[in-house]
Amino acid sequence: MSSTARNTTRERLEAKDSAILDAAEGIFAQAGFDGAKIADIARAASVAEGTVYLYYKNKRDLLAGVIGRFWSQLTLGAEAAINKEAGTLDQLEQFGRYHLQSILNQFDLVSLTYRAQPQQAQDLDQVREYVKVFDRIMKQGVDRGELPPHTPIGHLRDVFFGTLEFSSRTLKLRGRPYDHSVVTNLLSLIVAPDQVTPARLEATTPSNQDLMQKLESIQRQLKQLPSAK
Repeated sequence: MSSTARNTTRERLEAKDSAILDAAEGIFAQAGFDGAKIADIARAASVAEGTVYLYYKNKRDLLAGVIGRFWSQLTLGAEAAINKEAGTLDQLEQFGRYHLQSILNQFDLVSLTYRAQPQQAQDLDQVREYVKVFDRIMKQGVDRGELPPHTPIGHLRDVFFGTLEFSSRTLKLRGRPYDHSVVTNLLSLIVAPDQVTPARLEATTPSNQDLMQKLESIQRQLKQLPSAK
């Protein structure tokens, strides 16, 4: 078989796999794992049901493929959204904006990924790669002297993602769009408050004062924690 023929075959296989994942993503997000049916996914992808099993051994394996692709694409988007030459605060703001907006845009799928239980360690690989974006920003901030040497990166990572996830749920429940004050308030916790300028704070609204109080409480608790290695 010529290299051109091999490339064409590979492209067809990749296109069919992409179509299956696209269909599965939509149906999983709409019906949940238990409600999703392989037959419906195959129909939406315009392939035979047996074709799906040529790519994925069962529905759980297909879900892992959907989630893995989602987090891989999220990581690529985050890398593109962050200006690597910018300061730590700016990078954190860019990442926070990107993450919150991404969760709101794909809320059903994100919720599904949080509920899905990983079957094997490699199922978490793409999630770990995404989380490393935050770690790299923070470590770079320490290296640059923009953050204290013993900044508890591991603890702050949980606060960063946990706050944005919780806030996205609140915004969705209240039927509200993206709110940049969520990111602004979070930055005042992650970095020294005096680095968060009035221009950044002007988006803060009274409705977020309860969130700010919670963040300040977490900040006080973090000061009592041992530094992360």
